Amino acid sequence: MQKRILKRLVLPLLFMLHGAANGAEAPGACLADLEDAARYIAANDAGAPGLLADHEAAITRAFDKARADIAAAPSLDDARCKAILRSYFRAWRPGHLGVETRKPESVPISTPISAPVSTPISGGKPAPAGTPAAAQPAAQQAAQQADDPKAPRFKLLGKDTVLLSFGQFNDRYAARVRQLIADHRAELVAHPNWIIDVRDNGGGADGTYKPLLGWLLDGELPHHTVEFLVTPDNIKRQEEVCPQLSNPAACMTSLGPVIEAMRAAKPGTYVMKGTERISYDKVALEPKRPARVAILIDRDCGSTCEQFVLEARTSFRVKLVGRPTYGALDDSNMRPHPLPSGVRTLLYATTRSTRVPDMRIDGIGIPPDILLPKPQDAAARDAEVALVQRWLEGGSLSGK
Repeated sequence: MQKRILKRLVLPLLFMLHGAANGAEAPGACLADLEDAARYIAANDAGAPGLLADHEAAITRAFDKARADIAAAPSLDDARCKAILRSYFRAWRPGHLGVETRKPESVPISTPISAPVSTPISGGKPAPAGTPAAAQPAAQQAAQQADDPKAPRFKLLGKDTVLLSFGQFNDRYAARVRQLIADHRAELVAHPNWIIDVRDNGGGADGTYKPLLGWLLDGELPHHTVEFLVTPDNIKRQEEVCPQLSNPAACMTSLGPVIEAMRAAKPGTYVMKGTERISYDKVALEPKRPARVAILIDRDCGSTCEQFVLEARTSFRVKLVGRPTYGALDDSNMRPHPLPSGVRTLLYATTRSTRVPDMRIDGIGIPPDILLPKPQDAAARDAEVALVQRWLEGGSLSGK
């Protein structure tokens, strides 16, 4: 099946012309990126074999439409080209295939330290240079939070209830999450009801939320591992990951053996992280944990946010409230590939979960335990927190 798709691709190198004024470019540059991306995904994306087996015809139709859309335009700007590429990528799967107008070294990557993770669905910015958040004065951290709506936050809601908000699990927030828990340990211990808000959380890196698990779980975490697709490019991409993360030593401890196994394996095969498809990992527990935890979720909770939800819901004390999540987790651990234009970079998945096919998340999402209607405006969205607080404290979800 891959061969049939590859035969349809002719890289139009003769048309790689940098175009014109007003931010436009020759259609050949966008077409070259499309054809290279299609070829590269088929050869290197960890989910490609299964996706081609499931719906190759739909992928081919989307490719032909993208080519036609490019040909119909006398010139394209970068935004229009990316829109066409992203429309084509959605024929493969709804997430964990993307394109950014950045050089590969500046595109955020995902940590491979544990289960499937990725960059946020909507992209994200590289971690800013400077002092780690945990080492910054409290006033400086507060100022940064005020300027950054995605920064982790803590709020007292009443004598029994606290709110923890995580707008994103990007690796750059890992130190802030640890600091937030350290700064508010007394309140976390004293309040039996927690609301964890991960609505609109596009994902990030698993290590960012790990400090929460000892508070939420019951001592054991069922864990499905991932399989890495072996190709020369994928080996290279994994070798480039750890130096870019906030804890490169821990990354190499986890990823180093995988890289060695990939080097020894036959191209086109999969290398599993660890020896068991499902493990039952011990979790160091906090002495006093919350009695009731409600996690607010919605369609904008994706990728690593969904991995957090999957892990947290194994606890007896956790309930999911809201709407189904996005559905982008099965094929993950995104890595960058520069496209021929020199302007855009493809982001593709290098691993697949051992949950598949028995427990698919991609295109489906994780359903809540308690479904809430989609809020019609910002005020209704904010009111969901008060609604859940009342429920945790013994009242009704009806709002009456």
